[in-house]
Amino acid sequence: MKQTKKDEVRRLLQKSYNYKTILTGTVTGKKKVGDKTYGVVLYQGTRCLLPPEEVDLSTESINDPIGALLGATIEFVVTDIQKDNVFISRKIAKQLRRIEFENNVKEGQIINGRVIGVSPKNVYVDAFGYEFGLTAKDVDYKWIHDMRERFKVGDSVKAKVISKNPPQISIKEATVTPWDKDPDRYKVGEQYVGKVVAVANLGIFIDLIEDGRQVLCPPMGLKTPVIGSTVVVLIKDIDKQQKKMWGDIVRVISEPRI
Repeated sequence: MKQTKKDEVRRLLQKSYNYKTILTGTVTGKKKVGDKTYGVVLYQGTRCLLPPEEVDLSTESINDPIGALLGATIEFVVTDIQKDNVFISRKIAKQLRRIEFENNVKEGQIINGRVIGVSPKNVYVDAFGYEFGLTAKDVDYKWIHDMRERFKVGDSVKAKVISKNPPQISIKEATVTPWDKDPDRYKVGEQYVGKVVAVANLGIFIDLIEDGRQVLCPPMGLKTPVIGSTVVVLIKDIDKQQKKMWGDIVRVISEPRI
C-alpha cells in the first residue's frame, strides 16, 4: 500500500516518541483541554499539544510562557500519542541539545540558532537547548536603534560560541565585516563621505559611503544634521581590534528632502 504524507508524518511522530528524536514545529496558538491551556505546535500539518510545564523558558518572570513563544519555531520531542492528540515536550528536547552542546560543540565554533523573541534592546536566541538574551554589543559592531528593525521571531541566525561555561554566543563574532576584508582602508586625519544613520546620546552615527563602516561623532547641539544627511567626516581615532572609528563632522553636503 502506498504511504501517504499523513502516514509519513505519523511515522516520524512515533519515531520521536520511541527514540526521543528531535522534531521542529511552529507555535501557532493555544488550546484549552479541561482546566489546562496547551500550546498548539504545528508539525507538517499535524497539531501537537505543548503542556505549559514542558515549555521550559529560562526567563522565570514571564507569566504566559506559551504566549511568549507564539510564532516561534521550536524543537520538541513527542511524549505521548493518543487517538486524538499528540503531546510534546520542549523541555526534553532542550535537555538533549544541551548534552549535544557539551559533548560536540567547541568554543569558537559557528552554530545555528532561532530567534524566539525580540524587544527594542534585546534579541532572544534559542540554540542547543539554551536561550541567549543578546544586546546590541553581541549583535553588531554598528549602532542598532531597535532590535525589532533587524530581527523577527522565527529568524534563523548564525552565532559564534564565545564560552561553554557559562554558555555564551555572539552573532557579531560570526559575521564577516569590511573590517575583516580590509582593516587598513581608512586613515586617521583623512576625510570621507558618509550618511547619518542615527542620532543618540552617545553622539552621531555615520555610515561611510565606501563600505558601510561606521564612525561615531560627538553631538553638535542645534547644528546636528538630521538622519539621512550626507556629510564629510574627519577621522580622529581608529580601533581596529574593536572595529570602531571616531571622528568629527566637517560639513554637511546635503539633507534629505521632507
